[in-house]
Amino acid sequence: MTTVVRCLRVWRHYLLGSPFSIKTDNVATSYFQTQNKLSPKQGRWQNFLAEFDFTLEYKPGIGNVVADALCRKAELSSISQAESTFLNHVREGLDHDPTAKASVKLAAVRLSVSR
Repeated sequence: MTTVVRCLRVWRHYLLGSPFSIKTDNVATSYFQTQNKLSPKQGRWQNFLAEFDFTLEYKPGIGNVVADALCRKAELSSISQAESTFLNHVREGLDHDPTAKASVKLAAVRLSVSR
């Protein structure tokens, strides 16, 4: 629920006055608006949420593919890494550029002197 409130604060100026839905894979969050007993913080959240015209929808993780993908960032990054040859071109170019060679040599000397 903390995330929902934070996002609504950030995007408030876009969302006020427009109906929208929030999909969650957390069952407890989907029942937040119907709870009778709230902590003081939850009461403040509920007052803030009353400004918006939205519905909280529970969608199981298997059906909520977008949220599921965001939860698996590490797995996703391993399959979606862009391959670039730019760095290889730069390394090859360093061998042919006398100014770059001198700069790299000077940096290496300064690094060894500072240690």
